[in-house]
Amino acid sequence: MYLEEGFSADYVIIGSGVAGLYTAICLASSGRVAVLSKQDLIAGNTWFAQGGIAAAFSDEDSPTLHLEDTWKAGGCFGQRSAIRVLVEEAPARIQDLLRMGVNFDRRNGNIDLGQEGAHSRKRILHIGGDATGKELLEALLHRARQEGVTFVESAFVERLLLEEGRCRGIVFVKDGHSYYAYARAVILATGGCGQIFKCTTNAPAVTGDGLAMAFQAGAVLRDLEFFQFHPTVFFPPQGKPFLISEAVRGEGARLVNRHGEYFMEKVHPRAELGPRDIVARAILAEQQKTGGPVYLDMRHLGSTYARERFPTIYSRCLEWGLHISRDLIPVSPAAHYLIGGVQVDLDGRTAVENLFAVGEVASTGVHGANRLASNSLLEGLVFGHRVARAAAAIPPDRASQKSGKPEMFQLKASGKEETACRALLEPLQQLMWQHAGLIRHDAGLSLARKQLEQWWPLTGYNYAGVVLNETRNMLTVAAMMVEAAAARRESRGCHYRHDYPESDAGWETKHISFQKSAPLPARPGSMDYPQPHFYRDARNDHNGRQIS
Repeated sequence: MYLEEGFSADYVIIGSGVAGLYTAICLASSGRVAVLSKQDLIAGNTWFAQGGIAAAFSDEDSPTLHLEDTWKAGGCFGQRSAIRVLVEEAPARIQDLLRMGVNFDRRNGNIDLGQEGAHSRKRILHIGGDATGKELLEALLHRARQEGVTFVESAFVERLLLEEGRCRGIVFVKDGHSYYAYARAVILATGGCGQIFKCTTNAPAVTGDGLAMAFQAGAVLRDLEFFQFHPTVFFPPQGKPFLISEAVRGEGARLVNRHGEYFMEKVHPRAELGPRDIVARAILAEQQKTGGPVYLDMRHLGSTYARERFPTIYSRCLEWGLHISRDLIPVSPAAHYLIGGVQVDLDGRTAVENLFAVGEVASTGVHGANRLASNSLLEGLVFGHRVARAAAAIPPDRASQKSGKPEMFQLKASGKEETACRALLEPLQQLMWQHAGLIRHDAGLSLARKQLEQWWPLTGYNYAGVVLNETRNMLTVAAMMVEAAAARRESRGCHYRHDYPESDAGWETKHISFQKSAPLPARPGSMDYPQPHFYRDARNDHNGRQIS
């Protein structure tokens, strides 16, 4: 694409994962669609998704059962109306993929459905055994290109363009040059923020950029205290952590301590298939109790089956000398998925007009306080379809026809600020892992807050280079996450407070949110430290109706 100073389109989508690509495909017939990716088109988390897509797709299952499993796994904290949309529209989105030619794994001619933690039925559709994300992404990219979607790679979006309270486009950097893009709708599909933690399953590109941009523009961020830690991650002697899919436990793999003892039956009625937060904390407790590692035992599955069902895991473990049909795999929890995000309605609209959010960056309410396994790819599909429909209904106006570079509101960092920001990344990740990770308490969160307050002035600058701006964005999100975690004085779902280990009925409908009082700082380089706001949802009965 020849950029000159920039371009105009009907729809600009930031992010090229499942949520962004499916939204682009659904919008392609309604106007010009441009998808921007910070790195290459496969740099996000979708490519690494192993498990699959959850959907009620068998005679033994139903959307109602899927809803109840999602609701319970989420700590009975989600919005049942949103969950109902997710589960009832899931089969139609799967049919869309089948019509696109997506080849889900089959057994005896029928789609082979797997089972994962906290699911009461087999309902996980997978591709290539444990390569669902990779295969799905390739299929969506192929279809998007056929539909004429424009792609701009290596494009780091710095900020959203606002005019009279509406989002009119974006400013982005590519190859060291600054460009603009005007559009009648901007859609954030930027993923989560897993890189704020030292140990994470997330791709390096997942640094909370969309969350920080949305906050700066005046959108509402909520439920940031809920961050899911995946229980079974392999940490090789060198290189990055590697996730061992929950589908492995769904096929019968067991957790065992250093003494060779199975322990999950004592922790949860569904043992290894309990909710992720419970399994993750159980692994940590067993490590501390025995003073040694916890292992995943797949040996009884057999060499042929393990290799055919989980080819990616089989080959990756083999690279480190582990033969999963003969050897135990050492596993430990790692940061995995942001449950909260930019608050949206059921069509992905944010508090900023013409700005939408979809996928992990969005807080739809479907995940409650803890995401049910394999609902993430599904959320991108179901709400991507709905976002596309809502965005397509926005009438064209002069915003999408604009040309010429917009005014740039930014304060360039000096050498002093750049040096300070450059030194910040690893200490920030360590701080969040130690004090705002799997198990939290007031003393640790207070220490984290004090340090974050000292670093906070660095969020008021624009930096030269992507990495420093990513660090600024991570600092922005981390401060809000710590504030939310400190404010929620109970344990619910994946938010666990050692000093408040039980759920409190007074918090079961209460949300913690953040919103700037003004979209831009009052003076260059300033941004007030985020303060949490509290509000309650009306209670939902089991039919999704609101009750007082």
